[in-house]
Amino acid sequence: MRSFRRACALLAASAPLALSAACGDPELKSELVPEGPPVVTEVNVLSEIFDPNIDYLTLGERATFCREGEEYKVNQFYCPVERDDTGAPIPGVRGVEPHTQTIPHGQLAGYSDIWHVRLIFDELLDPNVEDLVEVDGVTIGTIADTRPVILTCGGNPVAYDGFYDPSGNHLSYPPGPALVVTTNEFVATGSACQIAIDGNAVTDKDGEAVPADQRGPYDFAIAPLAIVTTAPANEEEGVDPAATIDLELNAPVDPTTAVASITLQDEGGADVPFTVALAPADPTDPEAGELPNVLSIIPDAPLDPEATYTVTVDSGIADIAGGELTLDEPLTFSFTTAPAA
Repeated sequence: MRSFRRACALLAASAPLALSAACGDPELKSELVPEGPPVVTEVNVLSEIFDPNIDYLTLGERATFCREGEEYKVNQFYCPVERDDTGAPIPGVRGVEPHTQTIPHGQLAGYSDIWHVRLIFDELLDPNVEDLVEVDGVTIGTIADTRPVILTCGGNPVAYDGFYDPSGNHLSYPPGPALVVTTNEFVATGSACQIAIDGNAVTDKDGEAVPADQRGPYDFAIAPLAIVTTAPANEEEGVDPAATIDLELNAPVDPTTAVASITLQDEGGADVPFTVALAPADPTDPEAGELPNVLSIIPDAPLDPEATYTVTVDSGIADIAGGELTLDEPLTFSFTTAPAA
């Protein structure tokens, strides 16, 4: 759940010129279509793909669905119009495939939720789609009890909350009005997911429901388990012989699945024995806990000084929900230790 006050502050900070009316009286929105039933024009998901040119506006989202047709207004940053062989735009034609790189665990990247889906409409909705509660003097919207959507991954229901954001239009960042569906339930990386409006649960202010053929399901998928960085980096020199070797992944992992997928060898090709554990959040504070997505390869003894070592990581490491790392070919990186002190 989230407060409308906070949503307005975020939107105004991210795109003040495009949102001059976004946080005023919701009845004064421009470019909305109050006649007829509410239309789902676009569906966005929180994406693992980062584009520094636009992500500061789009809050890390990508479109997984864009409605085609000249009569529908969609945000062209998310839903670019297709072009013909001459480069001319084809009115109303948008070639967006279901997004398969939804961020597996947004909280590891600094987001407040694990991931979210934004269902964007062409008009304001009946605000009863959410409940309003007051927490510490702030009005909070929540859809935990109104349950307007059905959210599944791998065919299984996913617990969700969220809120109705009446601000914005197809020119704003993010677009609106929208139902923002959030989850704090981790699901396996690589899972195929769907979101659908549940029957007549979503209506406009005139009581007209979203048409049956626009309720979905809308498809998307969680990004596969992946290695983000290694420490040491490939070909790094001067590495402390007593240091651990860390692998950062994009989701919480099960360290017991990693040993069989990793080898550590010296420059002669001999295997170096090691154990694998989650990396400590703060090596100086035993009470700080562990980093759920960082594996530490811990050699049984300090490495030799001024020696080169090679790490090979193959498929088979699993996240805590069973999604597995699948590599086309093993990841290999080498490093050289520092001279003896």
